[in-house]
Amino acid sequence: MSRSTRRLARPLECTGFHFGEVEFPRVSQPRLVIEFREGISLLIADEGAIPLAAEFIAAFRHHLARKGGRSC
Repeated sequence: MSRSTRRLARPLECTGFHFGEVEFPRVSQPRLVIEFREGISLLIADEGAIPLAAEFIAAFRHHLARKGGRSC
């Protein structure tokens, strides 16, 4: 009988058990979603993303204006 077979054949002995209560804090992060008629959505996760989102919106509006599309 190999060593691994002997380990499997031995019954396990429980020496005790304990219950523990764990609380996971619910992290509530407000997010802003901006949806455009053209089907594009922006998810702004925090204040740090606002400058980048503003640049994107300005560039997207400029692109739409050049194409003759409606502005947001």
